[in-house]
Amino acid sequence: MVRHATFLIVILACCTARADGLTPFADALLWRASEETSSVWASAVSLSDSPETGPTTTFSPTDIDFDWNAGLRTGLEFQTDDSAWSAKLYWTHYVTSDRAAFTSEDQLVIPEFFSGFASGDAFLFTNAAIDWELALNTFDFEVGHELQLGDSLRLYPTLGVKGAVIRQTIRSHWSDPFLFLAATEDVDHDFRGIGPSFGMEGRWDVPRCENLRVIGTFSAAFMYGVWNVHDTYQRTDPQPALDSYRAFSTDLTDSQLGTLMLRYFLGCEWAWQGNVDITARAGYELQWWANQQRLTTFQQLPMHGDLTLQGLTCGIAVSF
Repeated sequence: MVRHATFLIVILACCTARADGLTPFADALLWRASEETSSVWASAVSLSDSPETGPTTTFSPTDIDFDWNAGLRTGLEFQTDDSAWSAKLYWTHYVTSDRAAFTSEDQLVIPEFFSGFASGDAFLFTNAAIDWELALNTFDFEVGHELQLGDSLRLYPTLGVKGAVIRQTIRSHWSDPFLFLAATEDVDHDFRGIGPSFGMEGRWDVPRCENLRVIGTFSAAFMYGVWNVHDTYQRTDPQPALDSYRAFSTDLTDSQLGTLMLRYFLGCEWAWQGNVDITARAGYELQWWANQQRLTTFQQLPMHGDLTLQGLTCGIAVSF
């Protein structure tokens, strides 16, 4: 509820005040994140018997399904009245989370993360629960120049630098009440990256609608990144079996690799000029982070690791 209230407040309050070419701005974000199939955290194995097929074993991987959450983008833009050049510095913040659980005792629940699977206890649990949180912070600096292609069409090519910090925290619990088994598994997944970005924005003035424009933006960033992943499994019941590890830890530290990030926005902009200039923008935005998820898991599917963020982006600008 707090995040939804924050989103509504930002919608009403995100405005721009211009002084000597310096313009603060803010956008409200209502996005949804997806990491399929690399967000698979457990697999349920159940047995059934039917006259047609006889005994059947069903293996069902389960992944995290993030909900819609609010975020914020805010920054500064500088542009003088006698120049087609502009510079922009902004910060994007977005946090989302999800919880899931297995409470039935009629199946086995197998941990998908490597430490839990390799602990020796993977085929003993019947109950499990998880809390998964993803927090994204990006920092962008862009320089652009306006190109007039006609009376109603303008292009803005940009060149800049993007930095990103993406942190994922995973807290899971595993148990079997009849065998008096209990364990926890904590995974910390951190990414930090920086690299050049390139983009193009187009604005088209809608005929017979003097104040309405259609806006489309596409950009890409080629980033050098460092990943740190810590996966720790810990038995919490008083007497673990002799063939079980009391604790099992897997570390992927300072993994230095490259990644690609793509972003596009498509929407409309409405401008009204008077004693106070008001500009409002709303549209659909998508960000795609290639191979962002680098968890060590028991079962890796062919396509894994991509992080997608998509949803509504909107803002209001007021220039005095």
